[in-house]
Amino acid sequence: MKKVFVVLVMLVITTSLSAKERVEQDSIPKNIPHHFLCTDLVYDVESIPNIGYEHFFVRNNRLKSWQLSIGYQMHYSDSFGVLLSHGDKISIGVYQGPAVKYSYLLYSRKHKKHWQNYFAPALCVKYLWYDDEYVKTGKKRYDPSYRIQSEKCYAAVPQFFVGAKRRNKWFCADFFAGVQLPVKLRDKTITQEGNGYGMQNPYVPYTSNPVSMAIAPVFGIKLGYIK
Repeated sequence: MKKVFVVLVMLVITTSLSAKERVEQDSIPKNIPHHFLCTDLVYDVESIPNIGYEHFFVRNNRLKSWQLSIGYQMHYSDSFGVLLSHGDKISIGVYQGPAVKYSYLLYSRKHKKHWQNYFAPALCVKYLWYDDEYVKTGKKRYDPSYRIQSEKCYAAVPQFFVGAKRRNKWFCADFFAGVQLPVKLRDKTITQEGNGYGMQNPYVPYTSNPVSMAIAPVFGIKLGYIK
């Protein structure tokens, strides 16, 4: 009787482990890709040419990946993006410099045939600058106050976003959206400054080191080759 009981217990344990293994295997998509080579179209439109590489792997019976993207923010404008900039609010075209982004993607255990959903934290690091630019600093529309300044900026941008990949053989489209918190350490040098009465500041050049931080949305569409 004891032998029969032991055999039954072993059968129950074996069946449970097999069922658990099947469930875990079903949570991993078939035909796991090895890598994804892509470019972000939103960055391309914003004159930030870029290229990204994503490497897939399975850990703890779950599909995961890491992604590394590099890009260069192009300088295409010599004017500030708003009329009353007060020295800080400038268009993206004024800055230029390299950017590197690292992302860690956790894929959903529920998946469809051609879709793979994920959540990802990421960190983007940028080194940006612009040379001497004319900045309108008057607080009123017809205030002629101005200054000429240059800037070097170190930016760390943590991001959190969700996304979905759509696969069709070797082609993949990756859609994502989330939030980011850019933190910018800015080193500005003011070489010329005038007020609304046409008087020049005799104490130039001087430097200013503001720190800016503001939450903002982030979204993109990546297209590329997946294998």
